[in-house]
Amino acid sequence: MNPSLIFDTTCLSHFARAGRLATLESLVDPFRCVVPVEVRSEIRAGTAALPVLAEVLAADWLVSVELSEMHELAAFARYKTQLGGGPNENTGEAAVLAWTRVHGGLAIIDERAASRIAQRDGIAAHGSLWLVVQGVRRADLKRSAAEHLVDELRASGMHLPTDGSSLFSWASKQGLLAPR
Repeated sequence: MNPSLIFDTTCLSHFARAGRLATLESLVDPFRCVVPVEVRSEIRAGTAALPVLAEVLAADWLVSVELSEMHELAAFARYKTQLGGGPNENTGEAAVLAWTRVHGGLAIIDERAASRIAQRDGIAAHGSLWLVVQGVRRADLKRSAAEHLVDELRASGMHLPTDGSSLFSWASKQGLLAPR
């Protein structure tokens, strides 16, 4: 059985902005896809400026979860404190880290500070590009389509460590193409 993927705002937002939410759905098809309510709130707040984000909120393949148990809330508070920011900053990342820490699964998180915390705490985490590369490895996505997708994500304003033409060179250096 595949683990759950727990999504932060960045991946969902930029796939929607690029008009590629259906592509993301196909890339994560074997997984249960979880979105903490804090992430949904961040996306909802962005719909005034970017109405396309409403597609994320309507996606029936994304399961909403709420941190409500004491140990979930304690983990959230710890990660929110470590990530810093005001009351409306880094709540999505903190919720993703807390949920994944307590329930397991794989966090899909692109922000560097949250990724470092995940690594430090032994939380399984990857960024959006991992999903793209895995799609190619499973033959769900052709290499050229993956390269084009990365360029579309960058055009949506997503900060990525590579462009489409260098995707597989970057992925190789990151160990994402190594045999399983």
